[in-house]
Amino acid sequence: MEPWAIEAASHRIPLILHNPCCKERTDEPTEVAVHFQMFRPSPSGLCLTDTYGQPVSCQVLDQSEAAPGQLQFANLCFLANFSAGQERAVYNLYLSGEPLDNRDTGGISHETPALKDGYRRLDTGAYTIELCTGTAGGDGGSKWGIRHFEHNVQKVNLIHRNCNAFGGVYGPFFTPENGLVNPPAHAIAEFEALAEGPVVCEYRMRVRVPDGLQPELRSKNLDVHWRFYYRSHWFVRSYYPDEYETVIDGRECRNRITVGDEIESGKGNLLLSTYKHHGGTAYRAGDLYAEILLARIEDLKKREPELIERAMERLGINPSEAPAQWSWDHYWRLFCVIEEMLPEAVLREETERIWKSANEIVWSDTQHNLMKYTEDFVDVNREPTQTIFPLNARKTCEFSPLTGYSFVRFVNRTIPRMQIVQRHDSGWVNWGTNGENEYPELPSGATIWSAYGRFEDWEAEAEKMENPVAVSVQPLERYYRL
Repeated sequence: MEPWAIEAASHRIPLILHNPCCKERTDEPTEVAVHFQMFRPSPSGLCLTDTYGQPVSCQVLDQSEAAPGQLQFANLCFLANFSAGQERAVYNLYLSGEPLDNRDTGGISHETPALKDGYRRLDTGAYTIELCTGTAGGDGGSKWGIRHFEHNVQKVNLIHRNCNAFGGVYGPFFTPENGLVNPPAHAIAEFEALAEGPVVCEYRMRVRVPDGLQPELRSKNLDVHWRFYYRSHWFVRSYYPDEYETVIDGRECRNRITVGDEIESGKGNLLLSTYKHHGGTAYRAGDLYAEILLARIEDLKKREPELIERAMERLGINPSEAPAQWSWDHYWRLFCVIEEMLPEAVLREETERIWKSANEIVWSDTQHNLMKYTEDFVDVNREPTQTIFPLNARKTCEFSPLTGYSFVRFVNRTIPRMQIVQRHDSGWVNWGTNGENEYPELPSGATIWSAYGRFEDWEAEAEKMENPVAVSVQPLERYYRL
């Protein structure tokens, strides 16, 4: 900050920052609400400095004025830094009754979207990401959510050819039982920018769920709030589906959802190959549900060969290709009412058979229900069907020993079961908040903190997400120029 900028201020408010776990923190997003009473500054009369008097990137998220040109309240977002072991720091918020010409400390930059349905393409300093509305075309490249995700140092797009997406919501709306299987590929999202500034960009994404087979799940909407921060590896999202009650996998389900973060690396390439929970991982191995879908298709092929032949032609599948060789998306599209691959009567009959068969096998198979536990990383690709269902998750890590990169997440609600898939042959990685048979497990209103990068201690990263910096607002001081 130029010396005159502080000199132009007449008051200041010390902000005491508390580091609850005493971990090193670098450019950590921090928020504080400030009420101005004894002195009301100009909306442009705020300057924030760190412990060393250096300018700090700061953004006003929302504010109110007592009178034109006089702030009464401001909610500020800024980036905080602590060294290892440091418990507290004092930042100063300088106030002026006149606008201050703050030094440019950089910020999130907006780029031209590269995808045809791109809504925003952001360079946050840590990532280059593109939010997409989706096209409802039915394939992976039609999905809404983040369809381009690139770490700015690694320079690898985690979504190969932009043919998948992070952040999609699947269950309960998109299950075979409802005849709607791949929501991000069959719905179009609407976006609203809630905040776009140098420190944080926040967007509300709303998706109107198409109507499926189950009446109680019709006319529903999904809201997702996304936040991306300057220079920070953290990005945050919260999920708010309309309230519902239904039955999934033969069991009651109310106000829970399946969020799917999917990575596509390309065949024979696996960007993330191991998985671990904070404190050790308890899990079941193998996805019997996938085998049920395959068995139903094989049976249907014998009973209704013309239907399957016609569906394969529409899906562009080689006539000589066996169902076991199909892309996973082809399974979903076959059992989707929107795709009209099967007559509705046949679809209803088959989806009833699917959930009943899956329910019986998954919950009656004593071998499948045997629990495994490890304090080490699980090599998921070596587990049956390259799938595990970890239990009681809040802090998770997907890790690549080859690159040293991790995807770390913290969820503010416990997820009773999850589905983790890491398949070397296809290059597909999935972090899903569902248990067996597509049963949704993430409570409505949950918030997910996520970070991708090289972290010396992933558990420390997750612990910081769980225990953010706290800020104490001190009394107003008169600022005297020296």
